Amino acid sequence: MDLRQIRYFVAACEAGSLSAAAGRLNCTASGISQQMSALEARLGASLLERTRRGVNPTPAGWRFYHRCLAVLKSVSEAEMELEDFAAGLSGSVSAGFVPGLARAVLPAALARFTREFPRVDFKIGSGTADTLLAETSGGELDFYVGQFAARQTGLAATPIGKFPVALISGSRRGLVQMKPVKLGEVAPLKLFVPSATNSLKPRIEAAIRSGDIAVERTISIASLSAGLEFLSLTDWSGILPFWICLKELGNDRLTVSPILDSRFDVELALIHPAQRPLTRPSQQLYDYFRQELQRCADEWQRMMRQL
Repeated sequence: MDLRQIRYFVAACEAGSLSAAAGRLNCTASGISQQMSALEARLGASLLERTRRGVNPTPAGWRFYHRCLAVLKSVSEAEMELEDFAAGLSGSVSAGFVPGLARAVLPAALARFTREFPRVDFKIGSGTADTLLAETSGGELDFYVGQFAARQTGLAATPIGKFPVALISGSRRGLVQMKPVKLGEVAPLKLFVPSATNSLKPRIEAAIRSGDIAVERTISIASLSAGLEFLSLTDWSGILPFWICLKELGNDRLTVSPILDSRFDVELALIHPAQRPLTRPSQQLYDYFRQELQRCADEWQRMMRQL
């Protein structure tokens, strides 16, 4: 058994098919199939159940999968320690942040990071929360910060915390800036709803179905920037995390109304491939992001205490 076989096996478990695993590892499906057969013969156990749709780990395969994750993580940590020892803080970072965080919180953290670590190259992913989560799962991003609807095989998730949301409306709606509201007591809303599954969308739609939010009409817009611009030109509203609302407080075409209902609080998590720990540059960028997020949260709480 060698590291190549372990990587092939883990990729097959996470991708759900040999062809998808081959695409992820830039090799052939037949090559992975041969290596999996050799691995099963060596171990004397069936690890993968082959079906028309792909492959599923057997009970023994799931146990072996978790052992393989630990092996690959240890190898990655050893490689990173040697690289850090030889070169100091350098290398590259590829990260994704849910669009609202990328707009309102990340820039200050990224500016600090680039000033202090000029030898580190970076790539910040763009797109919807679902797209960024898929890129993290596929190994294109080192980590992703945002919401996620359900745990996924191959991804490790570390909770960051729960954060408040607010109703943000076009000024034509006639609400008072920073006056808290209870959604059940607000007149029927024309509501802009996020399009991504890994967002507030499922919770908002459930509240609409249960009657906790009265709506006149809804619209789904994938782009956060387009959604905010739409709100500023209309009397429509959206339910968005506090960091977006904090960023838009200076926009006189929008009104922010804190929501007095913790059921809609946003749960954030740090998500990364389970077999690969964060590199030192990735960890440093994440730490700076967390500090800026905390600064924004403290500012929001200060404003709420003054109401």
